[in-house]
Amino acid sequence: MDWQWLSLTLNQAFTWTLYNSIEASLLVLLILLCQQLGKKHFPIRWHHAVWFLLLWKLAVPWSIDSTISLYNWLPTSSWTSMQEAHPPTEPIVLATEALNRHESAFQSDASLVNKASFSWISLLSLIWICGVTIFAGTMTLSTYRLLSPLKNDEFVQDVAILRVFSQCQKQMGISKSIPLRMSPQMTSPALMGIWRPQIWLPANLLDKLNEHELRHIFLHELAHWKRRDIPVNSVMSVLLILNWFNPLLWYAASRMRQDQEMACDALALTYLQETEVPRYGYTMIKMLELYACPKQIRFTAGFSSSKKQVKRRIEMIRHFQKRAYTWTLSGIVVVLALGVFTLTDAKKALGNEATFAVPAEGTIKSPIDQAIGLRIVNDLNTPVQAAAAGKVVKAEYDTKTGKGNQVILEHEGGYQTVYSHLEKLEVTAGVAVTQGQLIGLLGSTGRSTGPHLAFQILENGIPVDPTKLLVDIEAKE
Repeated sequence: MDWQWLSLTLNQAFTWTLYNSIEASLLVLLILLCQQLGKKHFPIRWHHAVWFLLLWKLAVPWSIDSTISLYNWLPTSSWTSMQEAHPPTEPIVLATEALNRHESAFQSDASLVNKASFSWISLLSLIWICGVTIFAGTMTLSTYRLLSPLKNDEFVQDVAILRVFSQCQKQMGISKSIPLRMSPQMTSPALMGIWRPQIWLPANLLDKLNEHELRHIFLHELAHWKRRDIPVNSVMSVLLILNWFNPLLWYAASRMRQDQEMACDALALTYLQETEVPRYGYTMIKMLELYACPKQIRFTAGFSSSKKQVKRRIEMIRHFQKRAYTWTLSGIVVVLALGVFTLTDAKKALGNEATFAVPAEGTIKSPIDQAIGLRIVNDLNTPVQAAAAGKVVKAEYDTKTGKGNQVILEHEGGYQTVYSHLEKLEVTAGVAVTQGQLIGLLGSTGRSTGPHLAFQILENGIPVDPTKLLVDIEAKE
């Protein structure tokens, strides 16, 4: 197994997840602010629907670059502070040398890869994937323990109950067959199953509720099915596993479930007469008395909730109006605005983009893997210039990896450029350089097959394709 490739892939996955989680946290704060400001102006359905922006942000790995993206205001070098605990060259050694065993021109001896230094990003990536494994295993085990005993639960056979349930289905326009089952394991009515939905009721519940109260419960659970809440909850649970380290997202998921219950209440209430609306609230209170501590089970959608949540739902029922489940123009505008500002990627304003110039004249050759770097072949002592303005973080002979004389520059935006196999160094560590400034002479020092410059660009410690960032590469090829 290619452990170095696996390590790099893990680092990239963790870095993307971390940055995306930070950006998603800002979106959560904006959603909560909008909900608070629009508490009396936006419909109940809006309060839940706006959370779909968060689902999109966490689940979709790509987005359009935009100059009006909210994330343009984020610091571009936020990862730098995590690297200050060790010498700045360590992550660079790991990021470059881990892949260089695939490129003979960069390194002829693959065994040197094992000497690469360990970095914080690798350590954090390992912690992250261990957390993902633990949370995934725990969630899978708890779900299995819940569902396994339910396989033998009996179906509801009472004709009168089935008649009420059938009427509720017909009233809501649901033709799909959804079985009713009883279970002593359940502490609240709940809808389960994405492809084969079934409604589970607590044991002896039918003996404690009258026909009207059962109708309220059935309407609520069918509202969950009609709104496709089970798939939504399942997706959110998986995303929480990937972002287990972010407590704000766990809180957001809890708020989303609360808003989901209120949205289901609103949909169910649209099928009731105005005089029956208060009785729906009484049913909710009765369920709270019967089952004071309902379990919130992932991959399900239930009826009961905690005392604090019930209070909020009762307040909504008191002031309920039919239009509470319809969209408003202001709600649509706010959702679209949030989407434009938060579902786009950061992009520097015109004139401030990170631009790099080809550092030396010569024949440009690409390694097998385009993401590793470039080889610029030319005569000995060809001038090598800084690809962009920055600070020298390393200028010395590399005795560990066979790179010979090497210069590493640090630039704005979390970028670093690496120049290896130089014949002579023209700068020292700690000095600032401008774009185009002479930093060394092309050579063949270290483990090299001939005069050439090994050039790399790294973003947040990870190699990127230089051809996408070099502005004048076509002219010099």
